[in-house]
Amino acid sequence: MKRIPLGIAALAVLAAGAVTSACNVVPSAASVNGGVISVASLNTQLADLTTTGPGQCLLSLNAGQALDLSGVGTGGPGTYQLGLAAAVLDNRVYNLLASQYLVVHSVKITDQDRSLAESTFASILQGEISAQAQQAAAVSGTAACVKADGSAYTGTSLLAALPAGLRSIELSNQATEQYLLTKAANLTPTDLQAYYLANPKQFVTVCASIFETTDQATAATAYKSLQSGTSLAQVTATASANPAIQSRSGPAGCATEARVLQQLQVPSVTVGQTTAPVQSNGIWIIYDVTSRTSVPLIQAALTISQILTRTTANQRKVTNTVLDYARRSSVEVNPLYGTWTGARIATPTPPKAKYLLPTYGSSLTVPSSTPTSLSPATGTTGTTGTTGTTAG
Repeated sequence: MKRIPLGIAALAVLAAGAVTSACNVVPSAASVNGGVISVASLNTQLADLTTTGPGQCLLSLNAGQALDLSGVGTGGPGTYQLGLAAAVLDNRVYNLLASQYLVVHSVKITDQDRSLAESTFASILQGEISAQAQQAAAVSGTAACVKADGSAYTGTSLLAALPAGLRSIELSNQATEQYLLTKAANLTPTDLQAYYLANPKQFVTVCASIFETTDQATAATAYKSLQSGTSLAQVTATASANPAIQSRSGPAGCATEARVLQQLQVPSVTVGQTTAPVQSNGIWIIYDVTSRTSVPLIQAALTISQILTRTTANQRKVTNTVLDYARRSSVEVNPLYGTWTGARIATPTPPKAKYLLPTYGSSLTVPSSTPTSLSPATGTTGTTGTTGTTAG
């Protein structure tokens, strides 16, 4: 369940080695009705999100690319930005509340529920990755969801590449969310049919082939030839005969008619239709529509159900249900990460600069009487943390 965005505070949450009290008690990050979220598991999740390529991709989809995906706090490696740590913990608390709500109402998530959640999540990730790539291209930037070899993740490949613990958390959350959304929407066959009839272009699949060339004149000639009935293969062969011109063709894939109309900026498409050449990044492109197929309602039902259950209004209904349960629950949050407000975690307000100790060079002057548990972190991951600030 996506609740990540929080203001990223400048404080650092340290993943210390083992900070213990005189009683050797290690505090939890948070607890919900007695269910504990350990600092160790939170640190592991933060590391999975910020130190692995798949984790950073997922984090960018949840929180946006404006976030520093390394998540390193002001204390350097081994520390995390307070806002990020609090946001991840906030998600954990919210999802623990949601899962406990199901238990209270005697709901058990089945293997079928988990399978549906996995395929649905992969589809959601795919849409978000595509949208991210388009946004990055629009500003000549680089999307975060790219593998080491430069190729883009798909929703399925990203889900498979996530660290096992992070993947398990995400799929469990999705299964819980899917159940609550479905219950809240309470859809009937009439609801599905009504949406299908009202949005016909979403349920027609259009496939096309593409012709690309680096030369505008060649593109214009190819367009006229295709309009006159010359095959795409012949047009490509003719264009490629000129060694000074780079030209190629091939399948462009398939998409819903609604998306095709939006991308091509045309009112309608028909089989055999050829679009006028358009320029993109120095390449002239022509689309040739090869097929147009209607998707029957029985095949579209699952997609429609996902669309209707994930409306803003229905998601708000689920959130209100979980938060209503939260108000009747016992939620405790380690002050290190913030304070539970009854709806989410509020991060601590950083002290004003005039209250911070001065820095000399690169190290902070600390009285020798400072307890060991408040000493600077060594950068190793452990079971709890402290908050460190520096003036700057």
